[in-house]
Amino acid sequence: MSIDKVCKFMISEHGIEIPKMTLWRALNRWGFNHGEGRRRDSLKEQNRVILARREYLRAKLANRNPDGSLKRPEVYLDETYINKNHSCRFTWYLKEDGPLVNKPSGVGPRLILVHAITKDGWVNGAQLVFEAKKRTGDYHGQMNWDNFSKWFDTQLLPNIPPESIVIIDNARYHNVLNGDVIPNKSSKKEQLRYWLTRNGYPWREDMLKSELLELCTRLAPAQEYKLDQLAAKHGISILRMPPYHPRTDVGLCWAVVKVI
Repeated sequence: MSIDKVCKFMISEHGIEIPKMTLWRALNRWGFNHGEGRRRDSLKEQNRVILARREYLRAKLANRNPDGSLKRPEVYLDETYINKNHSCRFTWYLKEDGPLVNKPSGVGPRLILVHAITKDGWVNGAQLVFEAKKRTGDYHGQMNWDNFSKWFDTQLLPNIPPESIVIIDNARYHNVLNGDVIPNKSSKKEQLRYWLTRNGYPWREDMLKSELLELCTRLAPAQEYKLDQLAAKHGISILRMPPYHPRTDVGLCWAVVKVI
């Protein structure tokens, strides 16, 4: 935007008329320069993320009646952590007493929390709290398929409405595959050959890695997640959130719980 346009904007929006040279000198004093901008696509999302978000939103809209009510119950689940001595940094105190508050020293043991909510609030009987073995690192590292699937099967499924849609993120223990792992682009040539041989598919010695990968991709059966199969036995569907999608459900509830 040129100085002329800035001057016109100040007049039209604020009724302030400033000489061009006065405005130019002021902008220079404030550290602004006028030059050619640089174009960057670092904020541009990848196509796979855009497509995943569109698919997710379509699934959410398909579960809405014309009046906005749900066709099938939606259940949001998530995990987080909190330390035993967790407390807010700021607090109310009397001026005459000063800001000294009798708080324990240190953060204490780390607790992992797993829970789920519906539009009616927390799911009764679905709360899981256990002490982490490590106090550092991402709390996802404290979870695994064994303890998550046990909680899902014994505490969540029996306590949610039939035919619910369970909405989850893409934590690795949510996406454990059932059966044989299909080779991918990062697989080595020998791994591709081994998979084809083990599954009884013929291949040629002169095949390039790209040819072997294309063959594996074409012949491989559609993979299923263990969690989806577990849920399907109870008439429950799984809907996975797209990458980098903002949370507006249980994530906000965790924030409230930690403040309280």
